[in-house]
Amino acid sequence: MTESQGPPADAGEVTLPPGTAELWQPAGRPRRGPRPGLSVEAITRAAIDIADGEGLAAVSMARVAKALGVTTMALYRYVASKEALLALMLDAIAPLPEEPEDPALPWRVRLETWCRDQLALFVEHPWMGQLVGVAAVGPNRVGWIERGLRALEDVRVSEGLKTAIVGRLSLHLLTEGQMLVAMRAADAGADSDHPALLDFNAMLRAVTNPQDHPAITAALDAGAFSNDGPNDVDDAGLGLTILLDGVEALLRRAAPGG
Repeated sequence: MTESQGPPADAGEVTLPPGTAELWQPAGRPRRGPRPGLSVEAITRAAIDIADGEGLAAVSMARVAKALGVTTMALYRYVASKEALLALMLDAIAPLPEEPEDPALPWRVRLETWCRDQLALFVEHPWMGQLVGVAAVGPNRVGWIERGLRALEDVRVSEGLKTAIVGRLSLHLLTEGQMLVAMRAADAGADSDHPALLDFNAMLRAVTNPQDHPAITAALDAGAFSNDGPNDVDDAGLGLTILLDGVEALLRRAAPGG
């Protein structure tokens, strides 16, 4: 975690979601009585290590304190609550790539890279998709929004449309990332109740017939619903291709003279 410049001076007028204020504090500042060797960064890192190794359910203030060799109360001098800790974790695992952007690249290449870089975070930290209820907006999350909008900076459409595109893609990445994690867990032999992993081939054969469902029957006969059948698409890339094709068509229509 790097020290941010902080939010604008008038941000104090806004009611921030739980955990957001902590994300914009100068690095390592305790709420009271500093303890040598303890910091927000150390607490966050310990919590991330626990989540990576044992799953998000294993993370608690008491468990993190034990990993650091301190009392649970000592953590509260730095992190106000578990909710704030989860916000710190979510922001800390999502730094922007070190490789700088190339503004000369076409917007579509930049936006697809933006999407794929974020999907990679789900693979590195599978519990990331479980924090959908964490609304805190930290420096790294703001950085991703900034980079997504910058990918469209040379496109001649309204700022509102650019923001809507980045927002819709972000929602897609969340669901795509959750599915990616579930698929990898299933490949490793773990149980998963993700709907994308249901055996649609067997279920549809049991409830459909050629007379009422000729299109489904044709797809079943072609092995399209079978994981063992022919697969000529990149599952992770197909959704992005469909969305970006749609974005491209939308931008073309919305551009002056489009």
